[in-house]
Amino acid sequence: MSSKRDNCIILLIEPPVTERIDPEFVNAFGAERAVHIHLELLQNAYKLAKNFKDSILILSFDKSPRHPDLTWLDTEDPGFLEAKGKNSEDRITEAFQLAFNTGAKKVLLLSHLSPEVKSEWLYQAFDSVAEKTLALGLNQDGSIYLVGLTLNNLKVLERLSFISAKTAEEITEHTKKNKLGVFSLPEAYAVKNEENLRKWMESRDSAQSLFKAPSGPGAAPHEEKKHGGRGHKNPASQPQPLPGAERKPL
Repeated sequence: MSSKRDNCIILLIEPPVTERIDPEFVNAFGAERAVHIHLELLQNAYKLAKNFKDSILILSFDKSPRHPDLTWLDTEDPGFLEAKGKNSEDRITEAFQLAFNTGAKKVLLLSHLSPEVKSEWLYQAFDSVAEKTLALGLNQDGSIYLVGLTLNNLKVLERLSFISAKTAEEITEHTKKNKLGVFSLPEAYAVKNEENLRKWMESRDSAQSLFKAPSGPGAAPHEEKKHGGRGHKNPASQPQPLPGAERKPL
């Protein structure tokens, strides 16, 4: 792994308000649930990127009147690259350019919609990115959760939509035209429907149960929870409700 300043992770952030969330996401979960799910997915992705110590982090944020900064995401207020009025493609291009202009040699774009991305996958991506090789993480629906490249390969991203189910296919075509190789990361899924939301909730519940300490003297080792339904989530791990809104279950 190269030095921290050589690597950069980009995360696009939309404020947790209905009008800034993808309409398809809102349609899938309903307005109020969509806001809370969106917030939890952002918190999950931000925690992953922030805790990855071998890179710098660029947050592209289109602030709103109710959310002029990112203190709702991190009380330490991490700062951000302002993206006022820009579409996602322009924001991504701008963030990549800033990363390379500040000295990064390898840059990863990470999607918050894919919650089970692991830190070791980020290491694999950074290690694989080269002048002739891109790193690409695909979701089951054909969208991407990660793309990594160098400055010389930035042209691969031109005129691409990053929310389309055909994004991976389009990037692959561009890499072939430019005679570039692709390092494929493990397949993941994006939380865009009830089925994948349930999958994420159950995986989180399972992880919490594995690390839960036995209670009482002489307690037997904790057994992993079996999920006939979604199960109960540990309240301490949940984000706080948005101001003026009562939190409802996912």
